[in-house]
Amino acid sequence: MIELTPLARPYAKAMFTSAVESNNTEDIASELKDMAIASKTEGVVNTIENPALSRQDILGILTNLFDESISDKSKKLLEILAENKRLNLLQTIFVIYKELLEEYKEQKSIEVLVATDPGNEAKDNIEQKLKLTYGKDAIINFTKDPTMMGGLSIKIGDETLDLSIRGKVKKLVNQLNF
Repeated sequence: MIELTPLARPYAKAMFTSAVESNNTEDIASELKDMAIASKTEGVVNTIENPALSRQDILGILTNLFDESISDKSKKLLEILAENKRLNLLQTIFVIYKELLEEYKEQKSIEVLVATDPGNEAKDNIEQKLKLTYGKDAIINFTKDPTMMGGLSIKIGDETLDLSIRGKVKKLVNQLNF
C-alpha cells in the first residue's frame, strides 16, 4: 500500500498556515475532522472512486454534503484535491494538521494503554501526574488493551514508558536470554 503522508503533508501545511494567518486553527481542525470522518463512509468512498463521475461531479456532491458545515478554505481544499485526484488524502491531511496544531500550541498528545478501564479516581490521578509533568494542555487518551495483562503503558510522541506486566515479562525473558 502506498504511503500517503508525503502526498498529504503539503496540503496539511498549507491549510495550517492559512488557519494560523486567519486565527481559526480550531475551526479548521474541526472541519478537517468532519471531512476525514465522512471520507471513510461507504457512500463517500463509492462517490470518490466512481469512474463514471467527473471531477466536477464529485466536487459538486462533496460540496453539497459539507455545504453549511465548512468554510471557504475547506471548500477550496476539496476543489484542489478533486482537481488533483487526491480526495483519498482527507484522513491523512487531518492527522498531519492535528500534529501541526499540537506542536504549534506546544501540546503533548499522550496515549495511556491500560489492561482494564481504571476507576475514576485512578484515572484522575494518572491525568493529574501527566499534566503536571507535560503541561496542563496535554491531551490524554485512555485506550484499553487486554493483552497487557495488567499495569499500563504511556506513549508520548515516539517514546513509550511500559509499566505493564507484559512489558516486565518481556524484559525478564530478554535478560534471561542475554
